[in-house]
Amino acid sequence: MVQAGYLPSLPVLVRVEIRNSLNERDVSFWDGEAALSVDLPNVVLSTNRVRLRNGMGSALVTVNGGGDFHLSATVGQLQASRPLTSLANVTPVAVGGTLSGSSTTWSGVVRVTNDVIVPAGHTLTLLPDTLVLVTGVASGTTAADLEVRGALLSQGTENQPVTITCASAGLNWGQIRHVNAQPSLYRFTTITRASRSPGEGHTGTGPAIKATNSKLTFESCTISDHTAGGATIGKIMTATGCDLVFNDCHLARSRMGPEIDGTSLLCTNSCIYEMSGPDDCDGIYLHNQKAGQNITLTGCVIAAGDDDGIDTLGSTITVENCIIRDWQNLKEDAKGISVFNGATSLRRCLITDCTVAVSAKWSSGSTTRVFIDSSTIVAITNAVNAGWKANAPGPYIDYRITNSILRGVEAVHTDFGATNFSIGYCVLSQPWPGTGNIVGDPRFVNATSDFHLQPGSPCIDAGDPSAALDPDGTRADIGVFPFLQAAMKPPVLLTPLLSAEGQFRFSFQAESNRSYTVEASTNLADWESVITLFITNAQAEWLDAPAPDYPRRFYRLRAAP
Repeated sequence: MVQAGYLPSLPVLVRVEIRNSLNERDVSFWDGEAALSVDLPNVVLSTNRVRLRNGMGSALVTVNGGGDFHLSATVGQLQASRPLTSLANVTPVAVGGTLSGSSTTWSGVVRVTNDVIVPAGHTLTLLPDTLVLVTGVASGTTAADLEVRGALLSQGTENQPVTITCASAGLNWGQIRHVNAQPSLYRFTTITRASRSPGEGHTGTGPAIKATNSKLTFESCTISDHTAGGATIGKIMTATGCDLVFNDCHLARSRMGPEIDGTSLLCTNSCIYEMSGPDDCDGIYLHNQKAGQNITLTGCVIAAGDDDGIDTLGSTITVENCIIRDWQNLKEDAKGISVFNGATSLRRCLITDCTVAVSAKWSSGSTTRVFIDSSTIVAITNAVNAGWKANAPGPYIDYRITNSILRGVEAVHTDFGATNFSIGYCVLSQPWPGTGNIVGDPRFVNATSDFHLQPGSPCIDAGDPSAALDPDGTRADIGVFPFLQAAMKPPVLLTPLLSAEGQFRFSFQAESNRSYTVEASTNLADWESVITLFITNAQAEWLDAPAPDYPRRFYRLRAAP
């Protein structure tokens, strides 16, 4: 996704996604790059690479040169192209001040020369392919803003998104404010290079969007790159007393993601990446909500920042089917999830490559509660932690963990003794008391990027017997990804050849991205694994397995789902 029209020398946001056969983002594409190219010789891009995490990535790209061209993104054998049209000869429509009447429509190229106010009762509509250029400044916290007291409807499409950015290269504009406003909708809208606005919240930096007592919905939007001179100068958003919805959004390269207080949140199928700076650079910061308000994140990826992926302060939140990764800055004691008072429920989540995966603290009031079910947690130091802090003396912290994989230098760490944890039917890297707990290697397909289970994993059919059955109808597995035994291909009998190196060589037709296990038996009833491997390319047709120490007559190949 990229804006359809561009101005030479002004950066454009390029968003790249890998989609699977169901047209869903392919989160199994763990790390990679998209190569950018153009079909016009005189056009030079400031960068020709977009970093991808779990099937998503974006970059600000400056187009040097001119003319109309196609921009292509290539990942392996996959390629997508979008046309970009030069707007160098288009005269912008200048706007500023308070909008008159009950409605205004913007289209084409709009130049915001000074603060624009959308008054109460007024609706501002941004049509597809609108490019809004806001006057910026080089420093300070005062720049042109867009203040919405009525409603804003940004109606971009996938091929013609709306873009709101700064009018000059190297400068930043202020912010969008929704103040006691009517409900607003942003659809396929890109908002970049803002945050020359008064600092607030835990970072003391200006938000690109500031919402107060308003309802905002963001669908397929990108809010990113609130930076200046290589430093992050602002956060994505602050919200107080609001109702927020983010769906299929990408929030990136800012000082912090959204910081919300007294606000409900539904965040689905969204990615929050690369929050950086010296303090409180969290993916998202969730203060306590008001009575009756819910905070839910589902199907999201929160990755690569300098502090905490999810930080809470007294809130009650639910996190489902999310990937939280690469929060590992030792200077900031980075954590995947930092729970401070309140209650946090995690289900079917993967947390990996964080200094501490989940840490809980308590200062006053009700016990801090953390519920973890059917999750995979692999930490650099501690998987789950009950921690002391100067402003959080503890020890009223209550963990309830079931059907989960916990791995780290310490799978479980507490500053207050073992009574804070109730753990059962889990696979841990160290012993911990509890019914159904197992110490051992969960046997991931790839311990750095693919946390599905291989055949023979101790996690298979080892979950709580009272839990719901897995999709294959078997007892619950332990960890985030069920091992779908019923979906395995029927085993195929093999004829082995003994190689000169003393190994058995098996010939078979492989498929990409699939686990294969060779099993051996003497009686076609009692099979034992000989070797298991994961094939990434469908080029291999031979598999070498160690020759057994005793004669076995039958060999078969099993392919995982």
